[in-house]
Amino acid sequence: MVQLLTPDGTRVEHPDFSYDGDAEDLRNSLRQMWLGRRFDVEATALQRHGELGLWPPQLGQEAAQIGAARAIRDGDQVFPSYREHTMAQALGVPMQQILAFFRGSDAGAWEKLETFRTYSLVIGVQTLHAVGYAMGLQFDGDSSAVMAFHGDGASSQGDVNEAYVFAASYNAPVVFFCQNNQWAISEPTEKQSRVPLYQRAQGFGFPGVRVD
Repeated sequence: MVQLLTPDGTRVEHPDFSYDGDAEDLRNSLRQMWLGRRFDVEATALQRHGELGLWPPQLGQEAAQIGAARAIRDGDQVFPSYREHTMAQALGVPMQQILAFFRGSDAGAWEKLETFRTYSLVIGVQTLHAVGYAMGLQFDGDSSAVMAFHGDGASSQGDVNEAYVFAASYNAPVVFFCQNNQWAISEPTEKQSRVPLYQRAQGFGFPGVRVD
């Protein structure tokens, strides 16, 4: 398992995955995580008061999303599921547009669409879109990459497994980012898989890494 920060906040080094930022980068990342947490709390309250038609909370996933956002280069593409609110903010999507999308008054055609694609509410379907886009980049000779987000529950969906097969078969430049929040609606992770989720990647022919 890759762990660069212990639960008590101590920085630790990893032989294969090291952090190359400085103290100011860390402060900015922490600020973005706090901003994402507060935004999520307020949006959840708005949904419960009937101001938003839907709001999928992202509580506890802020660090994963900020870490991923820092890895995105110019030209790379992000295909989110429906919880990547902090990721969207970090990549420049205005908060008011995110809220408008879940209120039903914005179609998701935001200014940063060339980097952060529109949310997908159908479980796992965005992984197929991501692989198709990645294959297109390959055909064009473009060195950019694609990051596709999904949850632990989505990893049991047929669409997601089909995306894994195509990505591995065509060596598509795509990273599948599985955010494991331990539950697929009412089913715990241990009932979904007999092995840790990252180990499933081996069966499809690409590496899997578990990150704390």
